[in-house]
Amino acid sequence: MREHPDADAVRTADRTVSYREFDKLTQVFADDLGAEVPPGAFVGIEAARGLGAITAMIGALRARRPFVFLDSRDSVASNAEKVKVLGVRRLARSRDDGDVYLTDVPQAWCPDGTGPAYGLSAVEGELCYAIHTSGSTGEPKCVLVRPGPLAAVVRDHVERLSVGPDARTLQFARLTFDGCMTEILWTLTAGACLVVLDEARLAPGAELRDTLERFGITHLKTTPFALTATEPGGALRLRHVINGGGACRSAVVAKWSAVAALHNAYGATETTVCNLLTGPLDPARCRAGVPLGDLVGEGAYHLRDLGDGAAPAEAGGPVRRGEIVITGPAVAAGYLTGDGVRPFGPAGDGTEYRTGDVAELRDGELYFVERLDHQVKLRGYRLDLGEIENTVCRAEAVVEAVVTVESHDGTGGTGDDAPAGTGSNAPAGTGGNAPPGAGDDALVCYYLGAADPRELRRHLEGALDPYKVPSVLHRVEALPYTPNGKVDRDALRGLRTRGEDTASTPVQQVLTLVGRLTGIGDAVLDDNFYALGGDSASTLRLVTKLRELGWLDAGVRDVLRARDLRALTDQLPQRSV
Repeated sequence: MREHPDADAVRTADRTVSYREFDKLTQVFADDLGAEVPPGAFVGIEAARGLGAITAMIGALRARRPFVFLDSRDSVASNAEKVKVLGVRRLARSRDDGDVYLTDVPQAWCPDGTGPAYGLSAVEGELCYAIHTSGSTGEPKCVLVRPGPLAAVVRDHVERLSVGPDARTLQFARLTFDGCMTEILWTLTAGACLVVLDEARLAPGAELRDTLERFGITHLKTTPFALTATEPGGALRLRHVINGGGACRSAVVAKWSAVAALHNAYGATETTVCNLLTGPLDPARCRAGVPLGDLVGEGAYHLRDLGDGAAPAEAGGPVRRGEIVITGPAVAAGYLTGDGVRPFGPAGDGTEYRTGDVAELRDGELYFVERLDHQVKLRGYRLDLGEIENTVCRAEAVVEAVVTVESHDGTGGTGDDAPAGTGSNAPAGTGGNAPPGAGDDALVCYYLGAADPRELRRHLEGALDPYKVPSVLHRVEALPYTPNGKVDRDALRGLRTRGEDTASTPVQQVLTLVGRLTGIGDAVLDDNFYALGGDSASTLRLVTKLRELGWLDAGVRDVLRARDLRALTDQLPQRSV
């Protein structure tokens, strides 16, 4: 700021502010804040994208007042809870010209008045901000973050991403997501320009690409969804692109490393935004997976043993698998609850945070596998869905993959009702004329890309244990996402077709059902059901269909012994009554 006072600090769609002017704006707000909000008390900042919110954030840091972003698009109940727990009395709002002023918190957010914050006085040291988790694994939680560890993370990003006065960062993350902290602060602490635009200009795809080109963006931190959905153009000025908020795929590395240095980042809200960051990724070295990177900031990690036995050895040495546990100053102060501050760590001493993320350490590199709460038990086997997704994404022409557990009728399944030992493509042991309905859970893989499902199945059968191979391989044109950039797994279940009952002939109904049970939409009568992906559970569904079509004594053995689908459909006219 002192070295380049006339350089651009913040640019919006209709205004550019120099560092000299930005310094005055933030200092005026810091002075107002210091006069109206006592030390240690939280101030709310309206999370509207624009100059005002950035001014308020930096002004709060200058005044050494902790802050929380409040989004009017969130529910009244959600904002009321944040205001109540943190004891927020004053709210920073923006005028149309971008200036910031302090006002009372809206009455709707504090119908019973605002009392003192819950137990904040018990926190040792200064606080920087409060951020609320997305609630994807339960109720949203209020995390209290200290300024010192955040400063260390920002400093490392400035150095590793070569951020300088000639850089331009697109402020991509929503202000209620902690990813915004690093992109804002690495920019403004390095004398670079922060470009702040409305969300319509950030829509993944052609709109985002146009924004990157039009505003000359050099540094971008964004989600796997945005990187997957956006094709880089020839007019880009990007130097560094960071994947954050989700697993990075090999296809993304290949695409974006051709136009910029692509990095993968990993971190948790509870451990000060970012803990690991790679250097520029080499596509040739990411075909078997994308590493999480090296430590940034003031923290360390270890892998907690999951108690499920040693991981198998692979080429290059043994693989260690465990839950990522972050330790050191990077661990935030704790959760703020109605009962006060709850520090992290098994003893509540704030020394560590168990992330719930399973990772593998192989050849000195750490690789994300899956969240613990996404592990499933299917037919007696415990599975990491992320491990299967990673393997699918290694196949030729697969861009992204999501694996879920569903019943073969397309509804969500628990995975715990099926008998143990009946592997994915191993119907042996299900002989007899057992009635359908029991153990009908299946692994379903939705994938993005041009890969043929038959070739993809062959790839998976050569790379995975049989019980890990999905029963259904369903190619989609696009994956549904939640507002915070995560794959919407619940919405995926609505993408599978259900058309066998509309087929005009019994043969067409059988082929349509087989297509839905396996994902092979072009199944023909010469296909073997199990070569397509049929398993013990889908066998029962096929038996049910054969009985509905008139073959009343059809059984599992009939399907097992049929060399192809023709052998089954040819018997329909003879066996029907």
